[in-house]
Amino acid sequence: MKLLYLWFKNYIKHPLEIGAIFPTSNVTSKLMASELEIKKDLIVVELGPGTGKITQAILDKGVNEKNLILVEINDQFSNALKIKYPKINIFSEDAVTFFEKFEERYKRKIDIIISAIPLVSLDKNNNDLLCDLAIKNLSSKGKFIQITYFIKCSFSENIIKKLQLKKSLVGFSLINIPPAFVWKIIK
Repeated sequence: MKLLYLWFKNYIKHPLEIGAIFPTSNVTSKLMASELEIKKDLIVVELGPGTGKITQAILDKGVNEKNLILVEINDQFSNALKIKYPKINIFSEDAVTFFEKFEERYKRKIDIIISAIPLVSLDKNNNDLLCDLAIKNLSSKGKFIQITYFIKCSFSENIIKKLQLKKSLVGFSLINIPPAFVWKIIK
């Protein structure tokens, strides 16, 4: 109940940063994690984990805590996540900063990015920049999974065309407030 209160409190203060009226449902969280193919050294980055609903679905799918990295700009969510998941590496910074420093920090590429960042709330330039940096940090067979509340994929069309990426709808969940679409972008 504390996490739900934390969600609402932050939604009222920062609706564009939060993006959804309620945390992602369990059904939608499982849909977000459905593209995970577990292998030993898999590195998964979750953008905008909020209160950790999708994080839990990722862990339930079998990802090791040491192979999961969370990036949360909201300090209150970040602090709550550090208490809930003390073994997971959590960065309290924006996604652009994280991607700019990722290779220097980890000396490798990311296998899967799972994003709940409301990309439609970003201006075109920031959306393009975030998406471009994400793909540059993604392995050659990597996947970028994005949740959106619109039928149209919110990942930058400019970057999809520029880097000749492929996008496909993973699924749709009515059991979410608001209903959610999950998209996959691959190289």
